[in-house]
Amino acid sequence: MRSQSEMSNFGATFRKTREAKGLPLEKIAAETRISTRFLTAIENEAFQSLPGGIFNRGFIRAYAEYLGLDSNQAVADYDRISSTAEEHADVLHDTDRAPARNSDWNLYLVAAAILVALMVAYYFVTRAPTTSTGPLPQRAAVVPPPAQPAQAQTEAPIPPPASPASLEVPKLAPPPSPVAQAATSSTPAPPAATAVPTPAPKVPSTSALAIDVNVTDSTWMRVTADGTVALSEVLQAGTNRRFSAERSIDVVIGNAAGATMQINGRDLGQLGTSGRVREFKITPENAAQVR
Repeated sequence: MRSQSEMSNFGATFRKTREAKGLPLEKIAAETRISTRFLTAIENEAFQSLPGGIFNRGFIRAYAEYLGLDSNQAVADYDRISSTAEEHADVLHDTDRAPARNSDWNLYLVAAAILVALMVAYYFVTRAPTTSTGPLPQRAAVVPPPAQPAQAQTEAPIPPPASPASLEVPKLAPPPSPVAQAATSSTPAPPAATAVPTPAPKVPSTSALAIDVNVTDSTWMRVTADGTVALSEVLQAGTNRRFSAERSIDVVIGNAAGATMQINGRDLGQLGTSGRVREFKITPENAAQVR
C-alpha cells in the first residue's frame, strides 16, 4: 500500500511521466480520444471537472496505460483519494450545520415568546368591560296620515261619449312620386368587403445533418450542434435522441460500447469497446465517410 505522501503526488506522477517522454497533451488527446481538458484535470487532481462515476476510472486507466504506468494501481490510488476527499467534505458540512441548528432554535424561541405576548394582550382587550356614555337615542313618534274626506273616496264621474262630428280622421301621407322611386332604386348598394387571402405558412427547410443516437448501456455524452451545446449528461439504457444542424455536429461518447449512432440514416455499427471514449466531428462534407 502506498503512503499518504505518494498518494498526494497522484497527478504529479502523470505530468512528470508525460513531460519526461516529451509528449504534448494534444497528441495524447488525439490518440486516446480523451479531451485535453480531462487530461489536465487528472494531472491537477481536479476530479470535480470529470464526468464522474465509471468514466473517471476509464479516463485514468486509459491515460496510465498510454504513459506506461500501472493502470490498476492508478485506479486504486484514485479511489482512495476521492473517498478521502468525500469524508472531509462530510465533516465540513456537519460543522457548518451546527451553527445553523442553534440559529434556528433561537428563532423558534423568539417566535414562541411573541405569540404568547399577543395571546395575553388579546385576552385582556376582549375581556375589558364596555361602558357607554350619553343618553340613549329616543324613537321618533309615528304620526298616522290624516283621514281623507268622504268626497275624495267617491268614484269620479264618467265623461259622456264624444259625438261622431268631434272625431278627427288621421290624414294619410301621399304616395311617393315615380321620380323619387327611380332615384331610390338607382342608388348602388355598397360593395361587399373582399376577403384578403392568408399567405400559406413557410415550410422549414430540412437540416443538412441529422444524427440518431440509441443508448444500450449507461454512458456520458456531449453533443454540440452548430457551436451550441445541445446535450451534456449521462444517458441511461433505452434512451433515444435525435440532433440536427446545418454546419457541424460534434459528438463525444464516454462509453463507446454503450451506444449506436446513425448519420443521415446511415448506421455506423459498433463504435468501440466498453469504457473507450469516442469523439466525432461531423460536417456535410464528411458525413458519408465518418466511421
